[in-house]
Amino acid sequence: MIKKIIFISILPIIVLISFEIFLRYSPYMYGTSPVIYDKDIGMWHKSNYSGYTVQDCYKNRYIFNKLGLPKNIYKYDTNKKDVILLGDSFVEALMIKNRNIIHNSLAKEFNHKYNFLNYGLFGTTTIQHAMILKDKVNLNRVKYILHFVNIEDDLFEIKTQNSTTLSRPKINIKFKTLNNYTIIYPREKRFYDTVSDILGNYQLYTFSKKSIRYLLDFIKNSNKNIDVNSSESIEDFTKEWLSLKGGIYLINKYAKSHKIKYRVIVSSTNRKNKNIIKDFLNREKIKYIFLDEAAKKMNIKITLYNCDNHWDDKAHQQIAKIVKKFKLIE
Repeated sequence: MIKKIIFISILPIIVLISFEIFLRYSPYMYGTSPVIYDKDIGMWHKSNYSGYTVQDCYKNRYIFNKLGLPKNIYKYDTNKKDVILLGDSFVEALMIKNRNIIHNSLAKEFNHKYNFLNYGLFGTTTIQHAMILKDKVNLNRVKYILHFVNIEDDLFEIKTQNSTTLSRPKINIKFKTLNNYTIIYPREKRFYDTVSDILGNYQLYTFSKKSIRYLLDFIKNSNKNIDVNSSESIEDFTKEWLSLKGGIYLINKYAKSHKIKYRVIVSSTNRKNKNIIKDFLNREKIKYIFLDEAAKKMNIKITLYNCDNHWDDKAHQQIAKIVKKFKLIE
């Protein structure tokens, strides 16, 4: 009887361990979490860490350095100025071979003239980008900031951020006007965050979170009624537009105070959204390009992965050429 009780007690553990081994060494690998709790931003990349990100159309090994940044192909040179890259998962680019990620493609394109440092982080918007710049970057060493802004993704992310208990807590800013705002810092670390950080090193964690998110999305069908590309959605996203502009405004403010050249690279599929951001950037005298228009002028195509619509390896290399051609960095 005692043996039976012991067996029943340890059986779930054996099953979990077996499933973890199966996920880790089978074609059904899900990858591990690349982030841990961070008191400044809410989450940040693990330092000196390597893992895999997996989707239907790619399986890629990513590498972070001691600062939690995607690894550079060139050694950091203290005699050179820094170029800071800000953006979301398109810039972070866990799915791209390290040597081809935008910061490394730029380093090759400019023959390592500067230290190109990638501060991209998935699930972030211009708000978090401003705070990452403020809290994570040594601005005294920076000559350029390249800020990649995906309008439709940012508007949607701002509207839905921190909307579920599954989300990592992220720093936020509530804007009344561009100059009147309140910074909402991430909540203090909880037991849940500690457990998440530990479990994040296992395949089961990623598998479980993806399964739960899929189930919640299926039940709520939350994405169905939100379309930032429709003409009707512009007014619905008034508050989100203020937040998106506010993040850019703060970055420009920090850049000016440190005599840094600030450049914005805009991705958008909507003409009205383009006009809104164009008017704002012109008014603030911020240098920018629209990525699709720049690519068209150079007769190149920004190619995407078909399973998640992120830029692929070739796109990162092409974007580096665009940055050089349009003299966003000199």
